[in-house]
Amino acid sequence: MNVPTVLETTRWRSRSAAGLFALLSALPSACVFDSSKQCGPHEIMYGNNLRCVCDATSAPTATGCSPCGEHELPGATGCVCQAGYSRPSAAAACIETPMGIGIACDASTPCPDPAFSHCQSVGGGSGYCTTTDCTGPQDCTAGYACDMTGSASYCRRPPLGAGMTCTSDADCAGTEATACDSVMSHTCLVQGCSLVSDDCFSGTACCDLSKFGAPQPLCLPEGACP
Repeated sequence: MNVPTVLETTRWRSRSAAGLFALLSALPSACVFDSSKQCGPHEIMYGNNLRCVCDATSAPTATGCSPCGEHELPGATGCVCQAGYSRPSAAAACIETPMGIGIACDASTPCPDPAFSHCQSVGGGSGYCTTTDCTGPQDCTAGYACDMTGSASYCRRPPLGAGMTCTSDADCAGTEATACDSVMSHTCLVQGCSLVSDDCFSGTACCDLSKFGAPQPLCLPEGACP
């Protein structure tokens, strides 16, 4: 029986290595690892390649990162309107907010714009300029909702601070949304709503979260009450 010599064995190993190298070189380039392709659409890698986050022009939503449109900025749970712009409805594009709506007013400082001449009280002698006698959302603008719970209807502004990014209640202090959801959405929520009359702003509902340790009822997006 012929036994390969050391030289023959060495030559065979060299030829095998060369053949393997040629085979690997011929493989499609798609097999090459590309760190930039680890994240999904509109996402970038953050923190030493530990996790994917939305890029600077997109915002997180329930279905992934969504690019923001004209006059929009990324928010904690979606795109929000930039300063001076608002949405006529939840699904509408951001448009320039009318100058006279929402201006601070009181007994000695009337509303300057005849189109928004009603001073709606918010307590403590202060208020904001809006309109009255609405019959539905089509009569309001700038994201305001028609409030018909009282003796006279009016266009109610969204709660100040609601949806603002936070890590604790301290970040929400001084607004109308004083509770921070530091576990799920990391946004400021309105607390102290009425479970009987459900006086939360349009699109949200008053929820009893006492079994989870919440000291007061909270206004959560409609359908989110446990």
